[in-house]
Amino acid sequence: MKKALVIFKNGDNLDLIIESCLSLKKEFGFEITPVYALNVNLFINNSEDAANLLEDFSEIQDDFLDKTKEKLIEHKLNAHLLTIVQVTTENLKNLLRLNDILIYQEEFYLGDLFLEILKTIYRPIIVLRGKPLNFKNISVASDDGIKINKSVYSFLSLFSTTDIEKLDVFTWNYSKDEHTLLELIHEKGILPNLRGFSSPLDDVKDFYFELNKSSLVIMGNLSHSFFLERITNRMGLNLLEHVNAPIFIG
Repeated sequence: MKKALVIFKNGDNLDLIIESCLSLKKEFGFEITPVYALNVNLFINNSEDAANLLEDFSEIQDDFLDKTKEKLIEHKLNAHLLTIVQVTTENLKNLLRLNDILIYQEEFYLGDLFLEILKTIYRPIIVLRGKPLNFKNISVASDDGIKINKSVYSFLSLFSTTDIEKLDVFTWNYSKDEHTLLELIHEKGILPNLRGFSSPLDDVKDFYFELNKSSLVIMGNLSHSFFLERITNRMGLNLLEHVNAPIFIG
């Protein structure tokens, strides 16, 4: 049985994560491994104000933890397995040894921990955003590089029972005649539909508008550090900052 390590953090959209877990469980038989990420405020000092702030912060975390337990019990999602940890990349590596995929909610502001996860975790990850996870309308954001090819292969292997007839492959400013990813998709018995956008004919806002119609977007992992991704204006970082649908990174 395949297993999904699901991270719950204070402030996350709990209903969105639970609905996504149910999709993985019901459609693909995934066993859910829930983990509550204990937030540690690094800026707390020994002052009286800081102590009061820490107490308030702990109460908020405890309240969210209680709600998480209630939801897991209500939907029979292995509440008895709930682990409470301070999430670091090292802890995640250990937890992922017995799991096949990481489920992690991250908004458009990309935190340091999330970027570190992308650099160091070598398991597939689904990044949850504004929509619950479902597999009705899957798209690929491609530059035909080796990382997106690996992501697509990883997705099709992990979700091999997915009944996909067609995959829309979105590109931005990609002009090569040959596209090896299309061949890979076709070999899997799926019809690839190339949807190329480029400037100045197209506006990048239209590119993201069409991509955000997807229920799930497959992308490759970041090629460089956050700094290099930013200064070289790579597609990967831009996708993470503009796509509102769940994102699969293999």
